[in-house]
Amino acid sequence: MKKWITALFAITAVVSLVALTPSRVSTKSADPREDSLAADRAKYTKMVKEAIAGKEKLPAEEVFKNIKIFKGQPAEAVLGIMENRWSKTLGVSCNHCHNVKDWASEEKHDHQIAREMVAMVGKINDDLIATMPSYATKDRKPRIGCSTCHRGESHPGRPNVARPGAAGPPRN
Repeated sequence: MKKWITALFAITAVVSLVALTPSRVSTKSADPREDSLAADRAKYTKMVKEAIAGKEKLPAEEVFKNIKIFKGQPAEAVLGIMENRWSKTLGVSCNHCHNVKDWASEEKHDHQIAREMVAMVGKINDDLIATMPSYATKDRKPRIGCSTCHRGESHPGRPNVARPGAAGPPRN
């Protein structure tokens, strides 16, 4: 009986020590590309924040040139949307759509594609989903967003070969 109690005590002590030992599991992203993109986005966001210092609360169109879809939004909200939503959802950094030396430039085609995608999402939400009485009800207002299709890829429906383990669309 004494051996049994001693063994139980030893097992309890070992389990307690294991539970209290700090985990060595890394908290870094499983995708190293996302870590470098986050650093890149942070660099550009910091640059823009410094450039608009003192004007963060003003409407975007008073702070930035060539604003088409964020009119009326505070300038700081535009930065948040770009850094934390759009670029993450598409798995890109600011330079994917913008010339980072001339933010208002239209030279990159993806700049206009983003505007058209925003209009498309609005149409789907407002004109299609909202008119489906069996799906959209008074208590349930489903909506889509960029991540519905993109899911971290700049071009939905085709693999992003830069991402480890990326697979293409299912084949029938």
